[in-house]
Amino acid sequence: MLLALLAAGPAGPAAGGQARHAAGGQALRPAVVQVESDIDAFSLGPDLNAELAARQPWTAYEAELARRLRLGSTGTGFFVNARGDLVTNAHVVLSGVRYRTLPFPQSEWDSLTSLLTAIRDVWVTVGEGEQARCYVAVPVAIAEDLDLAVLRVALPPGDETKFSYLTIGSSDALRAGQAVTVLGFPENEFQASAGEILSLIYGSHVHEEMTLVRRGSGEPGQPPVTVSGSTPGPVVRLQHNAPTGHGSSGSPLLDAKNRVIGLAYATLVARSPDRVVPEPDLNLAIASDVIKRFLKSHAVPFTEAPR
Repeated sequence: MLLALLAAGPAGPAAGGQARHAAGGQALRPAVVQVESDIDAFSLGPDLNAELAARQPWTAYEAELARRLRLGSTGTGFFVNARGDLVTNAHVVLSGVRYRTLPFPQSEWDSLTSLLTAIRDVWVTVGEGEQARCYVAVPVAIAEDLDLAVLRVALPPGDETKFSYLTIGSSDALRAGQAVTVLGFPENEFQASAGEILSLIYGSHVHEEMTLVRRGSGEPGQPPVTVSGSTPGPVVRLQHNAPTGHGSSGSPLLDAKNRVIGLAYATLVARSPDRVVPEPDLNLAIASDVIKRFLKSHAVPFTEAPR
């Protein structure tokens, strides 16, 4: 089993099975945006790629830098306040997150994040059709260890637009079987997908190892695989079965009261010798309490739903 991130380039295969469309998502559409991240490697010098190629064998840092310089990505985000601060995944902004199993010292992780933040152009599309507007977005905070990022829309001079935003709920009282709706842009199209929480993943941090704890019998309503965390702690992630696809990274998971309870970031897939096969119902989201702590630590205002 391995983690497949839900950010992608302009096209990619869907993950998570057949879509179950949810009613009412269109009303919240103005608060959910598409995020596109394009790299400007030329600003580092036109001969950078040739220099990297000539330096082989690469260090782990050089190999990861070269990999990310080749990639762009698209994803989803949602506004957390009217002034235009939005939350998405760090890997949407930084062309994929290779979790901390790579042999990097902290200084090289910080260097990679700073470099890619400086040479990327991030665009946010608000609205759709003739009403769609595209804005440059400026990174406010990026945390690869949480796979979270805050971007701020850069409004043109004189533009006093106030943005629709979502309220963030608590994840500490969630339960398996609870209904959820995911709003995002799988395959570059807005979609509201219905599903339910299959398991709560407890632990100490977002990227720690997970454990497959049960394989079901295939009976209706019983998930074939349930995931749990590997260490004690609060709820840090959710497993759900609302369909997602490439471009869904950063999509908000909403409860029945339209409060954000999670942020879609990955699906678990099985790797065979010749292909990667999505496992049904193994879609993962970062718990909302993790998001709230991240926002508070960077003094980003948001509306917290009462418990």
